[in-house]
Amino acid sequence: MSGRGASRLVLTMFTHSRCQLCVDAKEALAQVRKQVPFEISEVDIRKPGNERWFDEYKYDVPVIHVNDEFLLWHRVNVADTVAKLKAIETRQK
Repeated sequence: MSGRGASRLVLTMFTHSRCQLCVDAKEALAQVRKQVPFEISEVDIRKPGNERWFDEYKYDVPVIHVNDEFLLWHRVNVADTVAKLKAIETRQK
């Protein structure tokens, strides 16, 4: 995302391998990404080294952070998420 500077959006999705809501969230985020560009990484809360995230989110995945701040959990509503990300992007400019 070169050229975007400070308005770059970086999402982190906290997940684990047996999470159907996470699969649904990934599909919804693909739709969101068509309207608002962002980078995304995944954190498997069950992997060694991620105990902090497991303790915090074991009953709540998927959880999405944007630029290291909580954005949403459980289900991704495409329209709502687009609006939230556009608002964050505007504030960063």
